[in-house]
Amino acid sequence: MIKSIAANKRLIRIIYILILTITFIKIYSSIFDKKVSLVGDNVSYYMLGTAIANGDGYTNIQHLEKEAHYHYPPGYPMVIAGVTKLFSNDIATIKVFNGVLLFGVILLLFFIVKKLTQNDHIAFATSFIALLNYHLLVYSTIMMSEIPFLFFSMLCVWLFIKIDFSKPVLKNWIFFPMLICLSFSFYIRSVALALFVSIVFYLFLKKRWSYVFSLIGGFILLYLPWIIRNSHATGNSYVHQLFLKNPYKPELGSIGFLDICERISVNIERYITKEIPSSILSSKDVMYTDASTPFSEWFLGFLIIGVILFGILRLPKFKIFILSYSIAFLSLLMVWPHVWFGTRFLLPLIPLLIFLFIFGMIELLKLVSPKVSPKHEKYFIPTVMMLILGLWSFTYGSESIVKLQDEANGVYASNYKNYFALADWVQKNTPDNSVTSVRKEGLFYLFSKKNVTNYKKTLDKEAQIEYLKSKNVDYVVVEQLGYSSTHKYLVP
Repeated sequence: MIKSIAANKRLIRIIYILILTITFIKIYSSIFDKKVSLVGDNVSYYMLGTAIANGDGYTNIQHLEKEAHYHYPPGYPMVIAGVTKLFSNDIATIKVFNGVLLFGVILLLFFIVKKLTQNDHIAFATSFIALLNYHLLVYSTIMMSEIPFLFFSMLCVWLFIKIDFSKPVLKNWIFFPMLICLSFSFYIRSVALALFVSIVFYLFLKKRWSYVFSLIGGFILLYLPWIIRNSHATGNSYVHQLFLKNPYKPELGSIGFLDICERISVNIERYITKEIPSSILSSKDVMYTDASTPFSEWFLGFLIIGVILFGILRLPKFKIFILSYSIAFLSLLMVWPHVWFGTRFLLPLIPLLIFLFIFGMIELLKLVSPKVSPKHEKYFIPTVMMLILGLWSFTYGSESIVKLQDEANGVYASNYKNYFALADWVQKNTPDNSVTSVRKEGLFYLFSKKNVTNYKKTLDKEAQIEYLKSKNVDYVVVEQLGYSSTHKYLVP
C-alpha cells in the first residue's frame, strides 16, 4: 500500500514536470526575441564575455586603451565566455542559454516548494504561474544578469534546504556546492549579500557555529581573488553611484542623511503600490508620476503583502530563513537610488513572492473553509484554488504571452534605426583606430566594431573638451534616443 502511494506520487511528479517542460518549450519558442535589447547593459556584458573568451582578460575592448574593467562584476561575463567557448558567440545562442537557465529556475522552484510544503500540487501550481510571469520571460530573452543570478541563487537555496546540519561540516558534501553557488551568485550581482546574510542569520539562530564560521570563511576566501584584483582600482563605479544623489546627475553630489531618508521613503511607497503588485499580477508598464498614489493601489499592495506574510508565518519549514531573506533583499532595495526603478531589481525575488502569495491564499482558505463549507471542506480549497489559478493563468498568462510576441515581432524605433545606421557608417568609413564619443557605448560598438567612449558628465565645457581630447575622440554622435544627458553635457 505504501509503495503504491509512493509510486503514484512519483508518477504525478513526472507528469507535472513533463507539463512544465512542454509548456516552457511552446511559450519560449513563441516569444523569443532575436533583436538586441536596447538596454545598454546587455551589450556591455556581451563585450566583457567576448574579451574573456578571446583571452583579452576582463577589459573594455570597446575602448582604445583596452583598460581593465571594474564596473560590472565578472560572473555573468564568465557565463557568456563559457557559452562562447562551448557553443558560439552568436547573440541568439547566448539568449537561448538564458532561456535554459530560466527553465532550470522553474524546475528548482518546483523542488524548493515541494521541500517546503511536502505538496506536489502546490509546487506545480507555483511553477506553472511563474512560467507565465511576464517579467521572468522578458529577462530570459535578453543578455542580462538577472536570470543567471536567479538560477544560481535558487540553486543555492535548494542545496541549503537539503543540508542536514547535524552532520559535521567536512562530512557534509552538499555544503560545499552550496557555498560555491552562493559565492558565484555574489560574483553575478552584489544583491546576493541578502542571501548570504539570511543563511548566516539562520545558522546563527540554530547555533550551528561550525557552519557559520565555515560559510563566512569560505565566502571570503572565494571572493578574495576579486578583492585582490580590484585593490589597485580607483574605485568601483557601481558602488560610487549608490552614494550619489542621482547617478545620472553626478554634479548634484553625494547623499546625506536626509537624502537617504527620502530615498527610503520613496522606495517604500513605490514597492508597496507598484513594484510588488506588478511583479506578480501585471504585465502592463508601470507609470511613475508625481501625482499622489490612489488609495486603490495602496490597498492592493498591502493586501498582497499581507497574504505573502501570512504565507511565511504558516510555512512548516524554514520560515525564519525565508522571512530573513525577503527582509534582507527588500532592505537593500530600499536604499537604492530611486531613479533606478522598475521590477528588474525585484526580479530575483519574484518566484518566491509568487509561491508565498499562492501558499498564503491556501492557508487563508483553510481558516475560512470550516465556516463557509463545513460539509464539503475536503473539496472546497482545491476547487477555489483551481478557479483562482485557472483564471490567473488564463488572463495574466495570455496577456503576457501576447505582449511578448508583439515585442518579439516588432522592429526598432526610427531613432534607434538611425543610431545603428550611423554606427554602420562609422564601421565602413572611418579608420580602424578611430574613436567615437556616444551615449550608449555598447550598442554603438556592436554595430560599428570601432573604438568608442562616453562623454564626461560635467557642466564645465572646457573640462568636457579636455576629456574628449584625452580620449583621442575623432567623432561625436548627437543622438535622439530620448536621454537628456547628451544635450545637457555634450551639446554645449
